Order: sequence, then structure tokens, then C-alpha cells
Amino acid sequence: MRKLAWNPETTPGELHSILQTLADEYPLLENQKADLLFTPLENDSDRLRVFRRDDAWHIEYGRPSLAARGIAYALSGQECDETPFFTTFGILLDCTRGNVVTVARFKVWLRRLAMLGYNMAMIYVKDAYQLPGEPYFGYMRGAYSLEEIKEIDAYARKLNIEMIASIQALGHVEPLLRWEAYAPVKDTADVMLVDAPETYELLRKMLTFWSEALSSRRIHLGMDETQTLGRGKFLDLNGYENPFLTYNRHLNRVCDICKELDLKPIIWSDMYFRYANKAMNYYDTSSPIPDGVKKEIPSMVQLSYWDYYHRDPEIYTQMLTRNRELNDRSPFMASGVWTWYRNWTDYEYTFNTVRPCIEGCRNTGTRELIFTLWGDDGGYCEFNSALAALTWAADLAANGSENEERISKLFEAVCGTSYQRQLLCGKLTYTDFDEEGKVVAKLSSPEMLWDDPLMGIVWNELPGTGMKDPVGNFLANCKEVLEGTAEFRNDRNAGDLNYAWSLANVLIRKIELRQLLLEAYAEKDPALLKKISQDMIPELLDAIEGFKEVFRAQWNRSFKPYGLELMQIRLGGLCERYRELSRRLNEFLDGEITSIPELEVKHTPSGRPPWQYVRCVTGCFFV
Repeated sequence: MRKLAWNPETTPGELHSILQTLADEYPLLENQKADLLFTPLENDSDRLRVFRRDDAWHIEYGRPSLAARGIAYALSGQECDETPFFTTFGILLDCTRGNVVTVARFKVWLRRLAMLGYNMAMIYVKDAYQLPGEPYFGYMRGAYSLEEIKEIDAYARKLNIEMIASIQALGHVEPLLRWEAYAPVKDTADVMLVDAPETYELLRKMLTFWSEALSSRRIHLGMDETQTLGRGKFLDLNGYENPFLTYNRHLNRVCDICKELDLKPIIWSDMYFRYANKAMNYYDTSSPIPDGVKKEIPSMVQLSYWDYYHRDPEIYTQMLTRNRELNDRSPFMASGVWTWYRNWTDYEYTFNTVRPCIEGCRNTGTRELIFTLWGDDGGYCEFNSALAALTWAADLAANGSENEERISKLFEAVCGTSYQRQLLCGKLTYTDFDEEGKVVAKLSSPEMLWDDPLMGIVWNELPGTGMKDPVGNFLANCKEVLEGTAEFRNDRNAGDLNYAWSLANVLIRKIELRQLLLEAYAEKDPALLKKISQDMIPELLDAIEGFKEVFRAQWNRSFKPYGLELMQIRLGGLCERYRELSRRLNEFLDGEITSIPELEVKHTPSGRPPWQYVRCVTGCFFV
């Protein structure tokens, strides 16, 4: 990539810190002889034009974040004329499932986001920050210090990126409520106790921390998925109360604290729609929300509509309209880049839900959009694989259509690697379609990775999904990933290709062993059973050990050490179960046992396989 120079004397001052900070990674130099020339468009804040003329790149921009995107175009050798639709365009990075992003890696993310035209980043923390006087807050979870958050915020400001805290002020606080110290603020396993004085003392501490930590006055309070609100200790103390009343009363008290601290709250909107119908269905477009409930929603609150699932723009249009009607404010839209319950970003799911989402935003004039990067089930996704999806999404939002050649060149300029190879690794999730092109079901790598070698709980459920040859197609996908990344295993510029290769290597061996095991055991073939025990299992154990080391290296490049233990325990347990399979096969071959009961289970599947680790590995977990 050739170096580009900019002249501080002729470059608008608002861009100096952006250019100087991007130079931490990109070939941007300060020089009197400039080949990057910037012109602000005072009357066209949504416009970006980049063109080559007189041996220089001219960048005409409406907002500083668009100028940063223009630099990426220049580095990629491309011209453009774009009118990005969104005024707030950002991400939410989940740092709560053990995967607490280091300050150094966060800075890499911020630079790349800036280059793609993003101007906001939410950091989702639950309790993963150090709260004075609260020793169990973020305990053993890699909690951020106040100084670390301030350092991230200062770096983001240099890039003209707004950092917003995304916390939880009611539900989803199970990591905190597990500790006996927080019994006074506990309603149910994951919901705080409304009306308890201790609850608001704690919330005041939390909000004060973020008021001091970040320069933005906006804060996301969460408050989603509180279906058990008022059904635990609150019920014992007060009896049943309409959850709308409990929820709004609590929200108003939290907003009072926000007013005192000059904070502008955002909340997820789902509970207003869930409480309105008995099934607690967020996406029920017919159940009315009582006018009295609407009136009690504080006017200072901005609602955030999240939807990572729908493929029809009409649903987004309807739900965004309903959100706007709740408190007469334009809602925040949260779509998703699918990093949860996945080892690698699911591009199929992402692309085909983001497209209609953006269309729904355009239909309703919703100009604030974020993409959530969740880490459910342990944060084991190679999160850097999301950068390809974020590059694609930025292109769609800016141009209204997609151009793979343009995206590929931008991605290579920003991330230094191949866009197509990142997409190839997305085949670690297999998607099956019917004849009309509708999704039948998905089979993702974690499900096959966690599936117990003896129990086969996931394997046994696959016939119930309706997929056509899910094992065969998933296996073919893994082989394609293995072959396509073999020569590029040292490429860690975005998603670590060695991570994808090593995982595919494990999955291929795991599936082929399972296929042969079922055949050999059904036929009671001693030669094949011996081959599995003496040859295939040791080779698979070596492959798992290799993946463990690759995973550890990938984790340490991005995250604090806390949370790594989750995967090491799981992969170590997987190895032990294969050793147990080998022992059982040897005992069977030696006549010490007459059967292996787990391999003889007759089961009629009824639906999709389990996707959480605890549901994949055993039938005894909930006993």
C-alpha cells in the first residue's frame, strides 16, 4: 500500500487528530507536499466524494467520519460519490461473556471502524467494570478500570467516534446476582429488585461511574428481556403487580438519577411489546400498548428496537413505526452481525437480515443504526471475522446497493487481507434452503464441536430439522474451508485463518469418526472399532490440542485472560470424553463389557438440535 501525505496547514483542523491517529496503523504522513486534499461540504453533511485529479486524491466530505471513510477509498485506489443515510452509524461490542476486549485491541477496532465510516461504538459490559466499594462487581471477569475506559474514550474522540456505555439497569445482571452480597437487590436470578432502596443506591454508583468514564452523555441502560420481573422476591414482598407498572416506575426512578448526572438514557424497547401479549412475543404487531403505559414512559428516554432475525423489510417498517409511537421520538435501530453461538461470523444470516433492516430504516426515516456483536455462550467467536460484515454493511448503508469489487478493495485497504477468504470461512455455518429459497435450518460449528462423542445429542436431533443431508453438506463445507485456508494460515489481519483451518480440521475428523463409529458398532466390526480406538481417536486428540493452542493465541491477541478458562475446560472435557470412548471400545473388544448403551439409544427427534454448550454435552445437566 503506497503512502499518502497530508499537509497540516491546508487540512481542516477537525481532521488532524483523525489523520494522526490513523497513522498508528496506516501509511499516512504529514508533509508539505500533499496528495490527500480535503474540502468540507458545509451545505451537504451527508455527502462523500473521492476523486483523483492532478496526482492527488481529493476528498469532499460532509462530516469528519465521512472524511475518514474517504481516506480508506484513497488508500484502496478507488473513487466514490456516496450519500450515507445514517447520522449515527455504529456497533455494540459485547464484552460480558468472558471476552473482555483489551485496550490495545479496542484501539485497533476503533481505527478500522473510523476507516469504514462508523462514528459510534457501544461497549456492552453488564458488570465487567470496577465499581468502587463493590468488590464482587466484575470479580474474576476482567473488569475494566476507570482509567482503561477513559483511555478508550480518549482514543475514540481522536477518531471522531462517540463511545457509549451499554449496561444493564434491571435485567441481564445474572453475573452479579450470583453473589450472596447482592441478595438485597435480587428479585429473580437475573432481574434486580424494584423499589428496594439498595437497588437504587447501586444504580447510582453505576451511573456515576459511567458519567465520569465517558465524555458522551448518552448511555444505554438495557432493561431488555425482563420476563421474570416481579415474579421472585418482589412477588413475595408485594404480591402480583402488572409488570407495566413495575417497569415504568423503575424506569422513572433510574431516569431521575440520569437527570442529576446529565445523562441521556436509551433502553431496549422489547418489554413494552412483550408485556402487551400473553406469549411475551416482542414482534407481535397487533397487541395494543395501553395509553396509560405510554404516558408513563419518561420523555427523556430514547427507545432502541433490536431485531436480528427478520428477512422482511415490512416487519422492520411496522416495528420502527410502533416504537416511534410509544414516546414520539425516533428510535435507535439495532441490527446484528451474527457472532453469537458461532465460531466465525455467520454472513448469510447477517446479510439477509441487515438488508431488510436498512430498507425499513429508510422507509421510516430512522437514521441511527448499530450492529450488535454478541458473544452468547462464551464469546468463542473469532470476533475479527465480523470486520468483513461491517465493511459490507457500511457499503450498503452508504450506497443503497452492494458492489463486491468495491467492498473487496476497501476491506483489503482497511484490514490488509482478502474479503473473499473471510467469507469462505463463514461456511463453518451450514444453511439449508427449501425450493423457494427460504431457510429450513442451520447447523453451526459449535453444535458439532460440543457434541459428545458417546452421547451424540446433537447428532441424534439432526434428522428432525428437515435439512437435506445436514452432516454431508456441513462436512463438505468444512473441507472447503480447510482447503481454501491451508496456504494462508499465517494470515491474522482480520479473522485468524489458522483458527478457521484448525477448527475445520477438528470438525472433519470428528464427523468422519462418528460416521464410522456408528457403522462399526452396528455391525460389531472389531477391525473398524480397533482402528477407531487406536488410530482415529489419537489423531483427533492431536487436532483438538492443535485447535486449543490456536484458540488460546487468538484469545490472547484480543481479550483479557479471564474467560479463556471456559473454552479450555470445554475442550479439555471433549478430549477426556474421546479418551473415555477409546476405553469403552477397548473394553468392548476385550469382552469386559457386552454393550455401549449410549450408542444403542433409539430416539425420535422433534426439532432443531440444541445450540448451547450445556445442552449439547449431556442429558443430566438439569438434574
